[in-house]
Amino acid sequence: MLTPIGSATAATCYHVVNVDFWDVLYIRSRPSHLSRAAGAIAPDHNGIIVATGSCRPTGADRKRQWCPVTYYPLPSVSLDGYVKAYFVETTACPGS
Repeated sequence: MLTPIGSATAATCYHVVNVDFWDVLYIRSRPSHLSRAAGAIAPDHNGIIVATGSCRPTGADRKRQWCPVTYYPLPSVSLDGYVKAYFVETTACPGS
């Protein structure tokens, strides 16, 4: 069962949605499309995207919300930043 996007906790993971197969979802260093890209996630990635807090601003349209995440493209590599809520959906974390 999917958790509402705004109520994510550290035990929540995401998968990429609404991104074309030839495009990527950018992880931003701050919750703004003008901030530096800290990394990118392909729609068919095999890594783990972990929610590190609730998406903000609370109650806003998903196209306006930013969600703090840690992305693990490999077990020994992690990237911290923000992604737009519109491009992620909650899913069960591996091993949960």
